[in-house]
Amino acid sequence: MVFRPLRLGRGAGVAIAAFAVGCVGKISDTTPGASGINPGGPGSGSGAAMGSGAASSSGGAGTAGSAGKGGSGSSGQGAGGNNASGGSGAASSGGTSVGGNGQAVPSFACDDGVAPPAESLRRLTMTEYKNTIADLVSFALGSDAASIKTVSTAVASALASLPDDVHQAVPQDLHGSFRRLDQTLQQAHVDGAYQVGTALGAALTQPSVIAKVVGDCATDSSSSNDDACLDTFVRKFGARALRHPLSDDDVSFYKSVYGSTAAADPAAYADVIGVMLSSPDALYFVEHGDQAVAGQQGVYELSAYELASRLSYQLWQTAPDDALLAAAGDGSLLDASVYQAEVERLIADPRAKATLAEFFADWVKVQDLAPLDAKNQDPVFKAFAGNDLPDSSLRQAMIDDVLGLFDYHTWTKPSGVADLLTTELSFAKNDRLALIYGVDAWNGQDDPPSLPAGQRPGLLTRALFLSTGSPNTRPIMKGVFIRKAILCDEIGDPPAGANAMPPKLEPGMTTRESVEAITEMQGTVCAGCHKAQINPLGFATEDFDSLGRFRTEQQLFDDTGKKTGTKIVNTSSVPEVDEGDTTPVSGAPELMTLIQQSGKVEACLARNFFRFTYARWDDPTKDGCALEPVRQAISGNGKLQDLLTATVLTNAFHRRAFE
Repeated sequence: MVFRPLRLGRGAGVAIAAFAVGCVGKISDTTPGASGINPGGPGSGSGAAMGSGAASSSGGAGTAGSAGKGGSGSSGQGAGGNNASGGSGAASSGGTSVGGNGQAVPSFACDDGVAPPAESLRRLTMTEYKNTIADLVSFALGSDAASIKTVSTAVASALASLPDDVHQAVPQDLHGSFRRLDQTLQQAHVDGAYQVGTALGAALTQPSVIAKVVGDCATDSSSSNDDACLDTFVRKFGARALRHPLSDDDVSFYKSVYGSTAAADPAAYADVIGVMLSSPDALYFVEHGDQAVAGQQGVYELSAYELASRLSYQLWQTAPDDALLAAAGDGSLLDASVYQAEVERLIADPRAKATLAEFFADWVKVQDLAPLDAKNQDPVFKAFAGNDLPDSSLRQAMIDDVLGLFDYHTWTKPSGVADLLTTELSFAKNDRLALIYGVDAWNGQDDPPSLPAGQRPGLLTRALFLSTGSPNTRPIMKGVFIRKAILCDEIGDPPAGANAMPPKLEPGMTTRESVEAITEMQGTVCAGCHKAQINPLGFATEDFDSLGRFRTEQQLFDDTGKKTGTKIVNTSSVPEVDEGDTTPVSGAPELMTLIQQSGKVEACLARNFFRFTYARWDDPTKDGCALEPVRQAISGNGKLQDLLTATVLTNAFHRRAFE
């Protein structure tokens, strides 16, 4: 645990548990776990651990542990039963079917008796946190746009001090995975959350807005209503800030933060707001679980409020709104039809589009595209680029092109994975990129223009995945990306001492020839992976240069930028999309068809969306019941949009596993 003394405007000596990390034990409603989290008081988790100077019935902060749910819990429905809130198990127990290329289509085995891995206590991402603060300001001030702007400006500096989430490197992906997996905790997180809480408390209690935030009772001349005024504010504002109703013990604690008297005092209200926003319930996904799931040790159904939060943050990346909280409050959210209706309502909101756009951007690693204009003064790069010398906008244009492809095929013209891999539409709105593609720039409104027929089908032929910021292509990196990110195949670690730098072109040799000479020499440790798993996938798109331009020949230059000749590019390969499949391809179109027919992209997409959803790497041996319904939903006639729906309807989404 990291504790930070909170010194607010009135100098109240209150200590808060600003952040608690590494907790996987179930938080008991009443009883501490043997070595899990000891909440030291109310099970609803007010999250304010008292230090010296402010005793409270909420008790002391517990210690982080790794085991113990803290109480036995009541029995729940079996994993394969009908979850009242609409959860569903896998429609099949896994196995294989045959795809269009004659190979087995991968699927995931779902065993209802296997409990998923225990989950750690996960903090809000910085996007989720900032969205939550913005929505809390709007909740407090209602429709007063001018006051919302004033308060938002007052907290902007504190919000800006928070570190951005990074593409988290994990053992399975050292280049950086989803930003949601970033659970690092820095002092800047602690300081930033403290500053946001105090800044927002001060801004919401200014004379011009305190009556809107607390009520007229905070500014009238009567003292007879002060206690009721404080009690009402703590319950109303606290329920929204902490995303669940406060228990009487919680209310008593926050009233003790206010002080020994309930006399109206803006600074005291600011203290309460500051402490609430420093609570673990405000900063983390604190889930206690409700009923135990029969047959799965340590697995619990989420409560209605926990489910509301999980659903809202999954689809909107912010806290639940009034309607979702109301459905949680009256318990109707646990009814399958009501839950389904809420899912549809949230997905229809533009915020769901923004969430899915973040997923797609992280999945295809748009951040890995190097600056394209960094070598504009290099003589070789200048000669190579010619009239297409990049400007500073081209990199973002390539990213926007791919995100536009995802957006169009998800929302504008809902399509499936097959369309993603075979589409011949251009989404380039930038004139320079459109020129590279040989089409007019798209205006974003009319039908997208078509690319030259048969030349550049599918997602992986877009300039984003071909450009390197140098005169040479990088078939090795292209092959690794397709193998790992698109097909979810594993590649062995490179041998010790392997050169991570792009191969240097030898005079008179194409990029492919240089790569083959270095990595495919018979008898070397490199050849095993490169010759079968990596290089063939990258070679198939060598008819595009490192700016994404279509070509049939590679231009060769000396170190001064003088052209020394050209050579025909060879795009034929045996990519082994499925292990052992010796089907040859002549270039990108046939590769895209082979990948599309394999069924592996649907399975890989399901795995990646799982990682995005649960902020952890999937374990197919234990997570099959979460993976298989999603894979099935986006296969065949399924749509990309079904990623969202299928995921939140699984039993796994409605449950949490504790040690």
